[in-house]
Amino acid sequence: MSLIIMADKAILPTDALTPSRFTISIEPIQVFDYQDKSEFIAALENSIERGFPNVSDPPEEDVVYFEDGMPGFKKPPELKYAQAASWEDLERRSISVSLRCYPSQYLIESWGRAKNGTWSDEKLLELRLPSTVGLEVVVNAILDHLRTRRDLPGLLIGPFQQKTAKGA
Repeated sequence: MSLIIMADKAILPTDALTPSRFTISIEPIQVFDYQDKSEFIAALENSIERGFPNVSDPPEEDVVYFEDGMPGFKKPPELKYAQAASWEDLERRSISVSLRCYPSQYLIESWGRAKNGTWSDEKLLELRLPSTVGLEVVVNAILDHLRTRRDLPGLLIGPFQQKTAKGA
């Protein structure tokens, strides 16, 4: 699952696998209040229930190739929900959190910021939790991580979070 955490909401697209073996984001896309733990847990449960569907490769005219050779959509569906003009705009206004669910564990990862404000390759979080802990512990771990972040203007988590990020 690829969570996009914005100051006021989370965006959780459905990750799908193409015959070319790359993942793309597709509908349905859930938008929810990540500060509401029950809403957060329900969104993760819905995503897990949907699974990782197989879809056709998108038409070539809808695909863009990045510097690393990885493909993506020219107009990814997340932009609409983030009300972002471009993918770079979305990255500058969000935090990326990945959650992978394996039979034996959950893997939570989150990345920092590049100098231009977009997501970097530097991992700020890599946490493995046994699958027996349940989604409430996973959500708490993600929220604990967000409490440490100071790089997203307007992010408000808990009583001690800043209203604006330093340096933003």
